[in-house]
Amino acid sequence: MSTSAVPAGGEERELLPTNVSPVHYELLLAPDLDALTYTGDVRIRVRVNEATSTIVLHANELEIAEAAITSAASVQLQAPLQATSIALHADDETAHLVFAQPLAAGTEATLQLKFSGVLNDLMVGFYRSKYTDAKGEARHIATTQFEPTDARRAFPCWDEPTQKATFDVTLRVRKELTALSNMDVARVVDAPGAGLKDVSFNTTPLMSTYLLAFVVGELEYIEAQTSGEHNGRPVTCRVYTTPGKSEKGRFALDVAVQVLEYFADVFGIAYALPKLDQVAIGDFEAGAMENWGLVTYREVMLLVDEANTSSRARQLVAYVVSHELAHQWFGNLVTMEWWSELWLNEGFATWVGNLAVDHLFPEYHAWTQFLVDEFQRALALDALRSSHPIQVPVRRSSEISQIFDAISYSKGGSAIRMLSSYIGLDSFFKGVRAYLQKHKYANASTQDLWSALSEASGVDVTQFMAIWTRTIGYPILTVTELDGGAQIEIQQNRYLSAGDVAAAEDETLWWVPLRIEAHGAAGAQPAAVLSTRRATVPVAVADAKWYKLNHDTVGIYRVKYPPRAVANIAQAVADGELGTNDRIGVIADAAALASSGHSNTSDFLTLLRAYSGETEFIVWQEIAARTDALAAVWAGEGAAATAGLDALLRSLYSPVAARLGWDAGGPGEDGLVGRLRALAIRTAGFAGDQAVCAEARRRVQAYFAGDRSLIASDALGAAFAVAVRTGGRDEFEKVKSYYLDPANPADQQLAALASLGHTADPALRDELLAFALSDAVRNQDLHKAITSVGQHESGREPLWRWYQDNYDLLASRYRASMSYMGILVRLSAGEFTGTDKAAEIERFLAERDTKKFQRVVDQTLERVRSNTRWLEKDRADVRRWLASNGF
Repeated sequence: MSTSAVPAGGEERELLPTNVSPVHYELLLAPDLDALTYTGDVRIRVRVNEATSTIVLHANELEIAEAAITSAASVQLQAPLQATSIALHADDETAHLVFAQPLAAGTEATLQLKFSGVLNDLMVGFYRSKYTDAKGEARHIATTQFEPTDARRAFPCWDEPTQKATFDVTLRVRKELTALSNMDVARVVDAPGAGLKDVSFNTTPLMSTYLLAFVVGELEYIEAQTSGEHNGRPVTCRVYTTPGKSEKGRFALDVAVQVLEYFADVFGIAYALPKLDQVAIGDFEAGAMENWGLVTYREVMLLVDEANTSSRARQLVAYVVSHELAHQWFGNLVTMEWWSELWLNEGFATWVGNLAVDHLFPEYHAWTQFLVDEFQRALALDALRSSHPIQVPVRRSSEISQIFDAISYSKGGSAIRMLSSYIGLDSFFKGVRAYLQKHKYANASTQDLWSALSEASGVDVTQFMAIWTRTIGYPILTVTELDGGAQIEIQQNRYLSAGDVAAAEDETLWWVPLRIEAHGAAGAQPAAVLSTRRATVPVAVADAKWYKLNHDTVGIYRVKYPPRAVANIAQAVADGELGTNDRIGVIADAAALASSGHSNTSDFLTLLRAYSGETEFIVWQEIAARTDALAAVWAGEGAAATAGLDALLRSLYSPVAARLGWDAGGPGEDGLVGRLRALAIRTAGFAGDQAVCAEARRRVQAYFAGDRSLIASDALGAAFAVAVRTGGRDEFEKVKSYYLDPANPADQQLAALASLGHTADPALRDELLAFALSDAVRNQDLHKAITSVGQHESGREPLWRWYQDNYDLLASRYRASMSYMGILVRLSAGEFTGTDKAAEIERFLAERDTKKFQRVVDQTLERVRSNTRWLEKDRADVRRWLASNGF
């Protein structure tokens, strides 16, 4: 490998030598779905940039049998010249080819390689996915997952984003099978060998290797066409599934047909390919992958059972489809120039995916949901010292998978939301259109986007957005009232969840849109911005009953108000004067300031009283996340503390459960009401509401006896969880049987699997942990099986022992996707408190090779230590508050 210094950001990157670069690939692959192997032949037309007799390209876990090169521009190489040496380097995943004669600079040549590989079970590269056919027999399909660096597992190639080329793909398969690739089929001919055919596809546009894809198997499909209103012609869209499931793709197909036209309109550029296929894959580590023209998904992210899928899962399908189709422009048409710019793909797709969902389904309240699912998630992770900038230096391929996280996706999307709100959607999309038009079929950087947005808006976007993308963290704004509240002084400092910011960590001055609103004002003050350490600004209305910063919770920061202002905001919440997004922001900030030590936890608990009349599900969702976190940290504080917190939770959630009841209000009921019902049942039941617990067990028993009308689809997971938690083996086995039945909707199967971890029976818990490692649980779903175990204090030590005992097995299973090991360590160790426990976790992991998920290890340890400080700081404070309030 060569190390190339890249001016942008100044970081060095381990890249392939630039003496030769690819122009066009002719790729033939012949997968054998019985032997689970494949052979391949690739002819790569290359441009010779420097005279050389050595070619280095990527290859990983491949056998290269032959390598030869031909150059029409060189008399010596008019006949194929065989490589004198083929050396595979496993450490940097490269193949080094040496030839007896050099290639002349400024010429083109054709490199031909014959190779073979295994259709692995690692969910990366060219791999196999298992399903059961109508006869109950195990079958396989062959599929791909190349992002970020696994095209090299499928065929030898230049596997870097800037090494774009065109591709001609041919798949040699059995005649009864379906073969798919990025482009439409050019021809099908008989192939050598009994019962085989060659399916050849039209030439792709110029594209990066990580976006190439192919799928082979027994598949069925449904199709529809877009209107062609904004694409200039109708585009054929299909959803492919294994046999018997295609109709469950109808909802996703309908979304795709609409979104493809919507994005062509807002981006001002037609969809570039002649077709769009979406494929449901049984074994799939990622949620979905935006392969150009051939998008692959986990089944749960694409398939909807109209009668039984929950409204939450349905909304998720709409969002994931929109997110992946956004990539067809942002990522595929214009590609980031290196993985340090990953956020250009993922942050933008996160934001615009929500924009599309809000456009198609305003009843989902996508932007309010964004605050809980993305915005608060980003702030939680970015409050850690072990976070990273949105634009994060990436030196080598082993570091890439660690940045597919809430910073690249959620903080990136939140930064786009903040910016687009400031400059206006019209200016924002004007800049986006210019950016896409200028860089289509090429690579671009964050600076390229800022330049386009600056020109479109007349605002120097780079001046303030570079701070947000190149700096870790975000600020807390501390408010001091002046002149009796007519003016306020605002000071910004870095916010850390540990609350112990050192002076050297507090040097950044962020660009902060204040968006101050006040009682009686017509709206927020959009122009007010804090870019210095402190500033004095007027409140919008003199003598206002209340004022609030960060109207609509758009800016990426926390706010600490003086006590009088907090009381006034609480009253405004109780009186219904704050909008939904602001009510979410107020409670989220209060909880975050309590856990970090900027205020007392009792202040947060007092503020909760103002939300007693709350009716909106998404607000309750944020409240539940905060009360769950409190209960988890205080779980080991003894019976009195547990009883007091349970009583508090019952006072909050039992009235909601009683008001909504168990039965859905009919076909016209808002899906968010159904989700609130489920949240109230689950939380009240776990907090010991005996009526809720008894009714959950009764309805679950009746449900499995055949009366499936007794539990609405949105409440099924909650009912299962409460029944398992408060029941015994009978409930456990019934819910387990639901998970194992493939006829049930995928989202509900996974909800059932997650419910099993709530069991209070140690023997059943141990059975579950063993079951999680069995063939009955797909590799990508193992975390679902254990996710609930650590949520209960009694399950934490057993779960941590299970992780330690099975570490080698897990590391081997996920060796090609070690980021999954990060998920498992977070679930297995992240709920603890105690400096001794943090030290124990650190010692165990220090003796293992964790470099591919070290960032998550660091974040898990930091969370454990931060929660420990929170508990030690406010142990007595919470005890006093519970006692004085009758809990």
